[in-house]
Amino acid sequence: MQLVNCPECGSKHVRHAKLNGFGERLGSLFGDQVLRCKDCNLRFTANVFRLADWRFSRCPRCYRMDLTTWSEEHYISRGWTSFKLYFGARRLRCDYCRVNFAGFRPAKMKYRRNKPVNQNPQPVAD
Repeated sequence: MQLVNCPECGSKHVRHAKLNGFGERLGSLFGDQVLRCKDCNLRFTANVFRLADWRFSRCPRCYRMDLTTWSEEHYISRGWTSFKLYFGARRLRCDYCRVNFAGFRPAKMKYRRNKPVNQNPQPVAD
């Protein structure tokens, strides 16, 4: 997983910035994304795609690759997401930025919350 950090303050809280000019639009086709740090407000360009990860799904908002799934009873899909689900896409969710989306590529990493482990299991009576 490749995370994007701000080059000035090192923060992981980045968002998309508006594209200015033809050069930035052309660069976005090749993975160069224009981002802005939410903490220090710095605008910078970073390449967020790695060739080794092209076959895995990633969050459309924060580009993380550790994803979970979502259920239809908690989220009603509409529009483009419903269209993709109709043709066999997987239900994917990024727990960091809480985005539900559909994708045809498999998830590279499954995010799991830490669950408490029962230290003293009770014996089962027969």
